[in-house]
Amino acid sequence: MDFLQYLQTTKENKPGTSLLILFVILLISLVLAQIVAGGLMILMSGIELSNIGNIMEVLMSSKNGWWAMMLSQGVASIFTFIVPGLLFWYAVEKKQFSDLSFKALPSLQIFGFVILIQLFFSPFSGWVQSLNEKMQMPASLEWLELIMKSMEDSAKTLTDFLTKFDSPIQLFVALIVIAIIAGIGEELIFRGLIQRKLLLGIKNYHLAIWISAIIFSGIHMQFYGFFPRMFLGALFGYLYYWSGNIWVPIFAHIFNNGLAVVLMHLVNQKKIAPEIEKLDTIPLPYVAVSALLFAGLMYLFKKKYTEIEKA
Repeated sequence: MDFLQYLQTTKENKPGTSLLILFVILLISLVLAQIVAGGLMILMSGIELSNIGNIMEVLMSSKNGWWAMMLSQGVASIFTFIVPGLLFWYAVEKKQFSDLSFKALPSLQIFGFVILIQLFFSPFSGWVQSLNEKMQMPASLEWLELIMKSMEDSAKTLTDFLTKFDSPIQLFVALIVIAIIAGIGEELIFRGLIQRKLLLGIKNYHLAIWISAIIFSGIHMQFYGFFPRMFLGALFGYLYYWSGNIWVPIFAHIFNNGLAVVLMHLVNQKKIAPEIEKLDTIPLPYVAVSALLFAGLMYLFKKKYTEIEKA
């Protein structure tokens, strides 16, 4: 039994209705999350109300700014993804978390397999990133390009600030917020719920995976990182579909984000070159070889789970 056949045997709400309800819950949660996170930043930093308009600049120059922004981001992620996702799944669909998976993990070795897949995927992702960053809008849309570049610069400034830390405890907290909380929350929403409902509605797993990957990338509002994030979302989608277990893409997402945090930390500590973290200067022949090995590992991953289905 594959994933689609399994979904057709479950008693769930209609895909269209479910997705509409989910998006409404997510929208409300997003607003509440920003209010809660903003309040937390103000309380932790002691910022005056008169400076709220430039709160980011004030926090980046304050003693407790890093802690206020990192913890508020964790709270925002929890209330934006995890809380609404579980609320929808338990209250609307009346399901248990275990119902997000219809197959058990065959062995813990699967996580090692996932790590290898992502390591060979990284050079291709870095190459796509370099192409994405060089894209230019038509002259008629120059105003839109300026807006997107401004948003990209703001996101980079925030990322650089949050990944600059010295103590092990800050690295630990960053891994919890950026890797674990984000990995669980985003996979719950984009793979566990959105991809699942799209698959149930359109009955084509490739379309369901790529549509959810496009939504996943678009929601981050970073045009110059859109395509590598879209491919990453598709990778998580195929891992989820073929494994039938939500913990596989969750682990993959956590590993991806965690590795990025550690590499950025090592770059900031000047222990590795920036090119290693970005992976956008690898010669094209090496990218091609890495992509072929990645494709081969994905084929073996699919084959392994196909054999389990037939067993």
